[in-house]
Amino acid sequence: NKFDDMMLFLAQSNPSFSLTVAVDAEFQLFSRAWCVAELVQAHDSNIPIAMKIHSRKALDKRYDDLLAMDVRNCQASRKEDRDIILAKIRNIDCFNETLQWIVFGTEGLLSEWNDGVGVADLVGQLAYRILCRASEEEEDSLDSHRELSKGDLENPAGVGDAG
Repeated sequence: NKFDDMMLFLAQSNPSFSLTVAVDAEFQLFSRAWCVAELVQAHDSNIPIAMKIHSRKALDKRYDDLLAMDVRNCQASRKEDRDIILAKIRNIDCFNETLQWIVFGTEGLLSEWNDGVGVADLVGQLAYRILCRASEEEEDSLDSHRELSKGDLENPAGVGDAG
């Protein structure tokens, strides 16, 4: 359980040491406590990090999950490991912000996927996600309104209502 010390040692003893993150197609790596802790430790130790992902489609499928990353929701094979990792974190909110920056920051892990065309594509995808989310929220709102209206139609005058 001394991975943080080992990473710091490797970074200090070999200036070209780097971390390559091979992400599974389901992006489960980001739900594993040890994995996210290693990412933050590498960042804090100024170790360069590169990420290899399955595909743009896999990224799109799990993008919202990445946005919601929180170390408190991460798992480990053993509960004791998760508890050890969480106990080492001084400020969990700060840790989560750092994790988000590592992934989404201007030089973050996803920045490799963004050349000039990629940036335009990313903006388009972001706009699409926002529109989809807004559409879902509008549909939920309409469903709620329909339910209220249906209740009004069943008893339009409020006959028999106690209040």
